[in-house]
Amino acid sequence: MQIDILKQKDELFLLQVRLFRLAQINWNVDSKKCSEIFNKYEIYDYIETCYDFFHIQGDEENFHDIMAYLNTKGFSL
Repeated sequence: MQIDILKQKDELFLLQVRLFRLAQINWNVDSKKCSEIFNKYEIYDYIETCYDFFHIQGDEENFHDIMAYLNTKGFSL
């Protein structure tokens, strides 16, 4: 049981890192600006909330979902 929880936390972390990097590339921003956006809009929490769904989809689809979430929050670059 403990190993499963640790494995899920590791997978969540890797998912968050991949989506952060994908956002950075798509938005053409440096890591500082991307981090500000992720923190302001609580994207890390959103990814964690959606983990059960996100871990079975591809990163591109997950990024589109994040963009839809951000659009509801009034996000614009």
